Amino acid sequence: MASEKKNANNNQNRISKDQYFMELAEIVSKRSTCVKRKVGAVLVKVNHILSTGYNGAPSGLTHCTKETCVRQNLKEGEHPELCRGVHSEVNCIIQAALHGTSIDGDTTLYCTTFPCMSCLKLLINAKVKRIVYKEGYYMENKVKQDLADESKIKIEKYSI
Repeated sequence: MASEKKNANNNQNRISKDQYFMELAEIVSKRSTCVKRKVGAVLVKVNHILSTGYNGAPSGLTHCTKETCVRQNLKEGEHPELCRGVHSEVNCIIQAALHGTSIDGDTTLYCTTFPCMSCLKLLINAKVKRIVYKEGYYMENKVKQDLADESKIKIEKYSI
């Protein structure tokens, strides 16, 4: 009886799984080498971490700097083709693939920033079922909104 009461009290101080995985995504973002925006992502399947990713130059290549970033003064969503970085969501998918880990099924992507149009399309094709994000990114893009709606991916803005 006493141990049941102790466990109940411990659970009151326990953070939710969404908070746990989002805090991990925030930690992952600290590895980012992007000079404009640091983004981290954690791909989770049935409450187990499959992979993590952050944005930055392709593996083994020179990191971006304030001198080499051609997008640092552009508006959100403007000329994404000029960025030499790989986005955190793509790096999550790549890391899972490199390690032979299937992401098909009950998967959730926790991301510090909502995916761009290209990443959203990749996540749809990768069959991610849920996206939890902390900060919006180019949310007024109607085509992106329509794709998200049509895909039936469950999208949730994170809040404590």
